[in-house]
Amino acid sequence: MIEFVEFLKDALKYIILIAIIILIRIFILTGSEVIGHSMNPTLEDGNLLLVNQLTGKFVGYERFEVIAVHNNKEFLIKRVIGLPGEKIQYLNNQLYIDEVIIKDYKNILGKTSDFGPFLIEENKYFVMGDNREDSNDSRSFGVIDKSQIIGKPFLIIWPFNRLSFVN
Repeated sequence: MIEFVEFLKDALKYIILIAIIILIRIFILTGSEVIGHSMNPTLEDGNLLLVNQLTGKFVGYERFEVIAVHNNKEFLIKRVIGLPGEKIQYLNNQLYIDEVIIKDYKNILGKTSDFGPFLIEENKYFVMGDNREDSNDSRSFGVIDKSQIIGKPFLIIWPFNRLSFVN
């Protein structure tokens, strides 16, 4: 009988550990695969990422942060360019936020076609890929709602030779 009680104690430890892992997976961390070339050179097709689902929900999202988004049954990785309440425009390869030139993110590929101005509503974000000539983003499907944001990718975990933090 004592052996059975010891077995139950050990089993309970493993059950609790598995439950904690499942809860972390559901509420805090998830994985994502980069599909396509829209985030080159920052992220490459086939990269596997760890996504933090929690922090952005409490502290929000900042300009130039990389986020994971659900958009019409698609799972996308994009960079935040415009924030809620801002007026955004791209003119002559310059980013304007509220009519002020903002230095764009440093690692973009290709030229950005002129667009805007757009007024971004509350709880909405304007997102773009780093490979501006090969990206399906807010220029084509419009702004995304905060509720569509899954989280912030923070670590490239595959392939191992690219193991690094997402910037």
